[in-house]
Amino acid sequence: MNHPPLAIDVLDRCAEHRSDPDWLDAAWPRAQIVVCDPDADRIDADSAGLHYWDAETAPEGERIYLGGEEPAVFAVIAPVPDGLPTRWIGGAWDERDLAIAVEAIGVMHWRNAYRFHPATGEPLRARAAGWELAADSGRPVFPRTDPAVIVLIDDGADKALLAQHQRWAGPKSSSQPGSTRRGRYACIAGFVEPGESAEAAVHREVSEEIGFKLDRLEYVSSQPWPYPRSLMLAYRATADPSQELVLQADEIADARWFTREEVREMWVDTEEEIPSAIKISIARFLIGTWLDES
Repeated sequence: MNHPPLAIDVLDRCAEHRSDPDWLDAAWPRAQIVVCDPDADRIDADSAGLHYWDAETAPEGERIYLGGEEPAVFAVIAPVPDGLPTRWIGGAWDERDLAIAVEAIGVMHWRNAYRFHPATGEPLRARAAGWELAADSGRPVFPRTDPAVIVLIDDGADKALLAQHQRWAGPKSSSQPGSTRRGRYACIAGFVEPGESAEAAVHREVSEEIGFKLDRLEYVSSQPWPYPRSLMLAYRATADPSQELVLQADEIADARWFTREEVREMWVDTEEEIPSAIKISIARFLIGTWLDES
């Protein structure tokens, strides 16, 4: 089955070991260890994949058990030693490295955000191998994942509607009406609000950002995204292209309909400029799947 690059399950998280300190202590000397640097917001890796440390050489820091048994895999939250490379997740990594990196970076971001109990203000300490935080009083704090939606809109035929966020905007490629701006075009996306279904969030985000109403909406797949700690819920939709585009000025710099050939040309033109992490995003998956339908 075709699935987004990060929608993978290749590392058994073995949650039953998280509350077994004897097992964790015995597993540590033989473990594979990755180092997550909270100051650099990166993981110790290069273009080929993750760097795995052993228990004797890993820097001191908070340990988080990620899964596996022989060997067990741990993350250490600590500064990466000077001179070693750090990266976001890499588009050319194998599935195991990707799964470990997404889990480790997501947990690191959660730990950075929750230093004090949100109800009592007390300092939090880790337990359950890093998967719970607790204070002297109050309920434990568990990892948080923020649901977000993303949608590829087509016209029911050969065109897709893509938008350019203000932070990606560049000058127009020509002065002709309808010309594109230089920079990255992508799908409409946004976070699910409290009390809102994912489907309602898609309709709201599309209405807010480009002023469109959708005729058809279908769920496609999900994928974790560790920046900061999101779960992307992907959709396909169809809309009437005769509707007037009404752009949300503080969010969207440009939006327009593209043919498949135009999207292919745009991908070729921007391939070298796009970070490798973006190439494994669910937005690229949605657009690539649409291109393959022709």
